[in-house]
Amino acid sequence: MQLKRTLFAGGLASMLLLAACNGDSTEEAGTEEETPAEETTEEAAEEELSYSGVNGDYTFTNFTPVEVPAVDAEGNDTTVQAVAVEFEFSNTSERAASPSEAFSLDLAVRQVSDEGEAPTDNYTMDLEDDGEFADGKAAANELVEPGENTAAVVAYGPLDPELATHLQARENPLEETESLDHEIELDSAPADSEE
Repeated sequence: MQLKRTLFAGGLASMLLLAACNGDSTEEAGTEEETPAEETTEEAAEEELSYSGVNGDYTFTNFTPVEVPAVDAEGNDTTVQAVAVEFEFSNTSERAASPSEAFSLDLAVRQVSDEGEAPTDNYTMDLEDDGEFADGKAAANELVEPGENTAAVVAYGPLDPELATHLQARENPLEETESLDHEIELDSAPADSEE
């Protein structure tokens, strides 16, 4: 019985000694690894938002509030607030697809309130043909072959400046897709400056 207690005490002491040694080496290893982790965090903050969907890979470069022409209920010309979403599109599907079509199948721009989510409409065609987004607008509707990529712009609205605007992944019941719910930070200055 005495031998069992001695062996147990010796084993316990050995375990404590090993745990203490491992604790020291873990702290030292943790200290050495902190610097790369901080650098990685800073790099991640500078990286753009990206998403891989069923129809393509998207790297978002800019979200810009814009006003697009519209017609109100009485038939009068007006403008509505929208967001221009600039992104790099890579076609990962097995068929040719336009960035605008792929975006609408993989992603959605929605406004979120206490009552729930409100979808928006595609206003890409309402962007000015010779404006800031002319090249991206044209590219959004051109077919991209599988394995090819292009820069494009899509626009969604109308947006209520009082509600949060989110870029969200659409759920696909047939294929497993990654989730995305990114709040788009928008400055509503363009809408205010016109008033």
